[in-house]
Amino acid sequence: MKLDTKKNKENLILVNAFYTNSILLKGLISYLNTYFNVYFIDLPGFAKHSPPLEEISIRMYSEYVTRKINQFDLNHYIVAGISFGFLIVNNIYLDGKCKGVVAIFPYLDKHSLKLETRKKAFYNFASHFFVGFNISRNVWESKLFQNMAYFYSSYPEDRITVILEHMDGKTFFETAKIILNHKDALCFQKLPYALIVNEKDKTINYDYSLKIFKSNVEELLIVHSEADHYPEDVKESYFQKAFPEDDIDRIKAFFNSKYMS
Repeated sequence: MKLDTKKNKENLILVNAFYTNSILLKGLISYLNTYFNVYFIDLPGFAKHSPPLEEISIRMYSEYVTRKINQFDLNHYIVAGISFGFLIVNNIYLDGKCKGVVAIFPYLDKHSLKLETRKKAFYNFASHFFVGFNISRNVWESKLFQNMAYFYSSYPEDRITVILEHMDGKTFFETAKIILNHKDALCFQKLPYALIVNEKDKTINYDYSLKIFKSNVEELLIVHSEADHYPEDVKESYFQKAFPEDDIDRIKAFFNSKYMS
């Protein structure tokens, strides 16, 4: 029999991916709340209730997440980062209260991106240009840019509206610049890792992720998923199929078997 009381569920701290937030991922949060006490951290500038940073960098994001974790004051927890959120989680200090790290379709560095050369060059030029001339917020809030977002994006209009309304323009373009250019070597925590990957991921290089994790992580659980990196369907029922109960139980059992309280 499953015990669903808050007292008996494991604590899960979850950090969002690039240009997502707790509003867009409420279906995922609702589903995971069946198995965990979910503490969702919206990175600064990704949601209206999480104001942007003055300085946008991996270090400042990491310091912000560290402060939020300390505020939760949990006796023990699992921490998970989705895509870019994983890079931030992996750069913070995790004390003995952390049972392990879940890397969900993790962004590691610019080499882990699966992006056409021409698209990457264009995005890189645009982000450098807007940031360099300090016009990121003006561009983001312009009618032309917003119309283009609705026209070119394959996502439903309601999702685009949430992104445009909640995302800070300066944060978007400066973070995009980081993602397109980050090349520092990744230092893994001395903790168990659960790696969730999709062989058909259109955003993250599957083979590269496996190679890096297998080469650097001693205690590693690999979980394969068919979930899209940025799914069009964000209902709870979608995530129930994408991350089935058996996989969640495997992850929890793996961390519990490694954790010394």
